[in-house]
Amino acid sequence: MMFYLYYLSQGPNALAGGFNVFQYVSFRAVCAAITAFLLCLLFGNWLIRKLTSLKFGQPIRTADEVHRLFELHGAKKGTPTMGGVFFMGSVVVSTVLWARPDNGFVWLCLFTIIFTAGLGFVDDYIKVTRKKSDGVPGRVKLVCQFLLAAIVTAFFLLN
Repeated sequence: MMFYLYYLSQGPNALAGGFNVFQYVSFRAVCAAITAFLLCLLFGNWLIRKLTSLKFGQPIRTADEVHRLFELHGAKKGTPTMGGVFFMGSVVVSTVLWARPDNGFVWLCLFTIIFTAGLGFVDDYIKVTRKKSDGVPGRVKLVCQFLLAAIVTAFFLLN
């Protein structure tokens, strides 16, 4: 969206020449990274507190499941899960703000991010609601990732 500010510096009714920096990928990439970082800083503490209050903590494996590693794994008790949704949300918002919306590859990347983040969300949600450490089975995750790879490959072959 910010890319369109570039057009304010073009033509006979140009507002200002400074808007031409929005045409450069490097400028928009740096601004997108800064935006995602600031979103994480601004909303990170709030989201962690919210997830903790909702008791969306990491289910802990029992000593029967992991034997000796139980002591190490026990340190994760109470750690909020679903943090990936937060980070990927920041990346998606930043990308929508700073990328060129007329580029199909941008939308392909956004689809890929949202698809994989959605798969991670479903995995964590199942873990939290069932209060067990197993979420989506590995085979299902693998099939979903192969499906995603097929969609991405088809997009590249058709464009």
